[in-house]
Amino acid sequence: MSGILQRDAKPLLGKLIKWTTWAILILNLITVILYIAGSYQKISDDTLLTLVRICLILSLLLIISSVYGIILDLFYIVRKRQPVLLFGIAGYIMIIALGTLLALGAAFIVGATGGNLQ
Repeated sequence: MSGILQRDAKPLLGKLIKWTTWAILILNLITVILYIAGSYQKISDDTLLTLVRICLILSLLLIISSVYGIILDLFYIVRKRQPVLLFGIAGYIMIIALGTLLALGAAFIVGATGGNLQ
Protein backbone atom coordinates (compact mmCIF):
# COMPACT_ATOMS: atom_id res chain seq x y z
CA MET A 1 0.00 0.00 0.00
CA SER A 2 2.76 2.47 0.86
CA GLY A 3 4.57 1.68 -2.40
CA ILE A 4 1.54 2.76 -4.39
CA LEU A 5 1.23 5.99 -2.46
CA GLN A 6 4.90 6.82 -2.90
CA ARG A 7 4.88 6.08 -6.61
CA ASP A 8 1.82 8.25 -7.31
CA ALA A 9 2.98 11.17 -5.20
CA LYS A 10 4.55 14.07 -7.04
CA PRO A 11 8.18 14.69 -6.06
CA LEU A 12 9.11 17.64 -3.88
CA LEU A 13 10.67 19.63 -6.75
CA GLY A 14 7.42 19.45 -8.73
CA LYS A 15 5.44 20.69 -5.74
CA LEU A 16 7.89 23.54 -5.13
CA ILE A 17 7.67 24.68 -8.74
CA LYS A 18 3.88 24.58 -8.63
CA TRP A 19 3.65 26.62 -5.42
CA THR A 20 6.30 29.07 -6.61
CA THR A 21 4.33 29.63 -9.81
CA TRP A 22 1.14 30.23 -7.85
CA ALA A 23 2.90 32.65 -5.48
CA ILE A 24 4.35 34.67 -8.37
CA LEU A 25 0.94 34.71 -10.09
CA ILE A 26 -0.77 36.03 -6.95
CA LEU A 27 1.90 38.70 -6.43
CA ASN A 28 1.55 39.74 -10.07
CA LEU A 29 -2.22 40.05 -9.80
CA ILE A 30 -1.87 42.07 -6.59
CA THR A 31 0.52 44.41 -8.41
CA VAL A 32 -1.99 44.85 -11.25
CA ILE A 33 -4.78 45.59 -8.75
CA LEU A 34 -2.59 48.15 -6.99
CA TYR A 35 -1.79 49.78 -10.34
CA ILE A 36 -5.47 50.02 -11.27
CA ALA A 37 -6.41 51.39 -7.84
CA GLY A 38 -3.50 53.85 -7.97
CA SER A 39 -4.49 55.09 -11.40
CA TYR A 40 -8.03 55.64 -10.23
CA GLN A 41 -6.93 57.53 -7.11
CA LYS A 42 -4.38 59.73 -8.93
CA ILE A 43 -1.27 58.39 -7.19
CA SER A 44 2.16 59.70 -8.21
CA ASP A 45 3.29 58.76 -11.71
CA ASP A 46 6.65 57.55 -10.38
CA THR A 47 4.88 55.11 -8.07
CA LEU A 48 2.72 53.83 -10.92
CA LEU A 49 5.77 53.34 -13.12
CA THR A 50 7.45 51.41 -10.31
CA LEU A 51 4.40 49.15 -10.08
CA VAL A 52 4.53 48.58 -13.84
CA ARG A 53 8.21 47.64 -13.65
CA ILE A 54 7.49 45.22 -10.78
CA CYS A 55 4.68 43.72 -12.88
CA LEU A 56 7.06 43.28 -15.81
CA ILE A 57 9.66 41.48 -13.69
CA LEU A 58 7.04 39.27 -12.04
CA SER A 59 5.52 38.43 -15.42
CA LEU A 60 8.87 37.30 -16.77
CA LEU A 61 9.47 35.20 -13.64
CA LEU A 62 5.99 33.74 -14.05
CA ILE A 63 6.71 32.69 -17.62
CA ILE A 64 10.06 31.15 -16.65
CA SER A 65 8.63 29.17 -13.73
CA SER A 66 5.70 27.94 -15.83
CA VAL A 67 7.97 26.75 -18.63
CA TYR A 68 10.09 24.96 -16.07
CA GLY A 69 6.95 23.37 -14.62
CA ILE A 70 5.92 22.08 -18.05
CA ILE A 71 9.40 20.68 -18.70
CA LEU A 72 9.39 18.99 -15.30
CA ASP A 73 5.93 17.47 -15.85
CA LEU A 74 6.97 16.17 -19.27
CA PHE A 75 10.10 14.71 -17.67
CA TYR A 76 7.95 12.89 -15.13
CA ILE A 77 5.72 11.52 -17.89
CA VAL A 78 8.43 10.38 -20.30
CA ARG A 79 11.46 9.49 -18.21
CA LYS A 80 10.13 8.51 -14.81
CA ARG A 81 6.90 6.95 -16.08
CA GLN A 82 4.96 8.74 -13.36
CA PRO A 83 1.36 9.70 -13.96
CA VAL A 84 0.93 13.45 -14.31
CA LEU A 85 -2.41 15.03 -14.97
CA LEU A 86 -2.57 16.83 -18.29
CA PHE A 87 -4.72 19.39 -16.48
CA GLY A 88 -1.53 20.62 -14.80
CA ILE A 89 0.25 21.11 -18.11
CA ALA A 90 -2.80 22.92 -19.53
CA GLY A 91 -2.82 25.14 -16.44
CA TYR A 92 0.84 26.01 -16.95
CA ILE A 93 0.08 26.90 -20.58
CA MET A 94 -2.74 29.22 -19.50
CA ILE A 95 -0.47 30.85 -16.92
CA ILE A 96 2.19 31.38 -19.61
CA ALA A 97 -0.42 33.09 -21.80
CA LEU A 98 -1.52 35.34 -18.92
CA GLY A 99 2.10 36.15 -18.02
CA THR A 100 2.85 36.99 -21.65
CA LEU A 101 -0.12 39.37 -21.85
CA LEU A 102 0.87 41.06 -18.60
CA ALA A 103 4.51 41.35 -19.69
CA LEU A 104 3.57 42.83 -23.06
CA GLY A 105 1.20 45.31 -21.43
CA ALA A 106 3.79 46.36 -18.86
CA ALA A 107 6.50 46.65 -21.51
CA PHE A 108 4.18 48.82 -23.62
CA ILE A 109 3.51 51.16 -20.69
CA VAL A 110 7.20 51.43 -19.82
CA GLY A 111 8.05 51.99 -23.48
CA ALA A 112 5.33 54.59 -23.92
CA THR A 113 6.65 56.60 -20.99
CA GLY A 114 10.23 56.24 -22.19
CA GLY A 115 11.25 54.49 -18.99
CA ASN A 116 10.76 57.67 -16.98
CA LEU A 117 8.29 60.48 -16.75
CA GLN A 118 10.62 63.47 -17.05
